[in-house]
Amino acid sequence: MTVSGMVEESGTTAPLTYRQVLTSRNVPQLLLAASLSRLASSMLLFVTVLYVLAEFDSASVAGLSGLFLTLPGFLISPIAGAVLDRLGAVRAVALDTLSSAVFIGGIAVLSVSDALTEPALFCLLALYSLTSPLTAGGVRTLFPRFVPEAAYDKANALDLSTFSVIDVVGPLLAGTLFAAIGPNPTLFSVASMYGLAALSLTMLRGGAAAESAAPRTHLLRSAWEGIAYLFRSPTLRGLAASYALYQAAAGMLIVIVPVAVADWYGEGGTAQRYVGAMWAIMGLAGAVGALFAGKVLRAGVERRYMVGATLVCAVAIFPVTALGSLVTLGLGLALVGLAEGTVNVSLLSLRQRRTEPAWLGRIMTVSISVNLIGFPVGTALGGALATHSVTAALATAGVLAGCSALLGRLLIPREA
Repeated sequence: MTVSGMVEESGTTAPLTYRQVLTSRNVPQLLLAASLSRLASSMLLFVTVLYVLAEFDSASVAGLSGLFLTLPGFLISPIAGAVLDRLGAVRAVALDTLSSAVFIGGIAVLSVSDALTEPALFCLLALYSLTSPLTAGGVRTLFPRFVPEAAYDKANALDLSTFSVIDVVGPLLAGTLFAAIGPNPTLFSVASMYGLAALSLTMLRGGAAAESAAPRTHLLRSAWEGIAYLFRSPTLRGLAASYALYQAAAGMLIVIVPVAVADWYGEGGTAQRYVGAMWAIMGLAGAVGALFAGKVLRAGVERRYMVGATLVCAVAIFPVTALGSLVTLGLGLALVGLAEGTVNVSLLSLRQRRTEPAWLGRIMTVSISVNLIGFPVGTALGGALATHSVTAALATAGVLAGCSALLGRLLIPREA
């Protein structure tokens, strides 16, 4: 019996277990494809920051690299959403993963030949970024098609806990490879993972794997319709404003943490391994937080949990991470990870429940990118502030997270 068949029991909605959701058709295959792509993405962000700090010795350039790695994709997201609806989610994800393999491989080739300049790096990162909304939106579009509405919280929790485990494995693997074999072989490894992610999509059978593309309309008109839908929805508008500030704080941490560890331990393999351990702690805590959120969340309480967890993140970022030691940094990041799991599961379930199914492809892509628009701004801001004062940078990140909680409380409606 499928998960959908187990939902209705004597006219009532039966609670679903994680096992029932995980064993439903195509969910394991989709998790595998998503995990390979996310592992590559997680490693890439980490390796890019380490590479720039090692080769260019500049936190500002590292911050700009993070901006080029993410901002173009956010800006192009409305058109990417229309492309997603036109191609179908599976084909769109395949296009993104294959092109990502090509562009990241290109960075490695130029680096090996000593031809990688700052402009060339920024250009290839921007090209990589342009197709990235296809996977982000495509995966989020496919999951709701395999489970009933009552199972959204647990499906999202499984998805996010897998993502959080990758946040453990990705930095550790990237830091280990970077220290052991150098940046160029590590970049080639990332490109290979994207290629494997594309191949793994062939394991999907039936259902969404056999989806047909949406009827053709003008691409720009379709993109504009997605934007208009988002801004007409009070829930999606509120989520965009609140989560953008939250992601700005997260983007700042991406640059602040390695700069802080380097200040304490100097440059080299030891500092890189400590940075990897910090992200691993945060990722593992995030997996636990997501699974917990999947157990306690239900329709109607997502907003309350999201606001409360965002406040916990604000306090964890500052003052906890700013107390000046590796132990307090790890403790603060663990608290951020625990709360982040609840923030993200709440966000995903709220967005899925308050978006009409026919609009899911475009809205997922546009909403994800609008929600994440603060991340590249955060990386650039974090690089600029961390160059002068790590404490001031952490305080700014904490304030941004606090403002995110306030906006969520004020702007997201209690009910659809």
